Amino acid sequence: MRDYQYCETLLQIPTAPTGQNLTVMNTSGYNTCPNWQSLQAQDIVNSYNSTYYPGNPYGLPSGATSLIVDWPRNWIFDQVVMNIPTGTTSYLTLLADGTEFGFVGFNSGTQLGTAYTQSYVGRNTTYTYDTNSLIFDLLDPSGNLYVMQSYARFVDPTLTYEDLQNVDYMIPLLNLPTGWSYTVNQLTQQFDNVATGNAVLVQDSLGNSYMMVDPSLSTLPVAKPYSSSVPGPIPIIGTGMALGFSRRLRARIKKAAG
Repeated sequence: MRDYQYCETLLQIPTAPTGQNLTVMNTSGYNTCPNWQSLQAQDIVNSYNSTYYPGNPYGLPSGATSLIVDWPRNWIFDQVVMNIPTGTTSYLTLLADGTEFGFVGFNSGTQLGTAYTQSYVGRNTTYTYDTNSLIFDLLDPSGNLYVMQSYARFVDPTLTYEDLQNVDYMIPLLNLPTGWSYTVNQLTQQFDNVATGNAVLVQDSLGNSYMMVDPSLSTLPVAKPYSSSVPGPIPIIGTGMALGFSRRLRARIKKAAG
């Protein structure tokens, strides 16, 4: 699953009961959302409303009016165990523009999309990060640890998995609030980040998503600091031409590797 591309969307349903007005759907497990550039928001809204009509037997709220575009994304973990979302008896899906989305849960964060602000998703999930794999962490002033679950490419389309590994490159982009920190660590043993019922999420200023580690459910990861051996882009100040060259060179390398 590491670096697996998917699309996610949050449908806004004003008439839904409290806590269900943001219905989360994503393509993970169904497809890699290869046609994400052609996806039309209204088609997804229409598909949802025709599938989950008023009084539908599936228990999902009806009357979606709009959605939050939250794609493309790439997962960061290595394995996942996801149970059937709370309130349903089966995995529920919809089809839009030939892309299949599955119901994940409800996001009850009123400040969703506001960087470094907690939101909540009802889920029963275990994200597994293998021994020796990298984890990307946020630490807030209260000592809460958040481990990245996915990175976004809709804020910065050029962002790559390799970029995340370079702390010196990432920190200027993240606009971290006072007291927050971003680190990259390499696990010395397997780490399972577990959510039962409610997962606490945070997004950074690039839209990357992190899930808070609940010490009552997960053992804090045993890891060592990681230093990327791949040089990142040259700092912007006084090096505009060099930055452009670095980006083009990286694009050529990626193209050749593909």
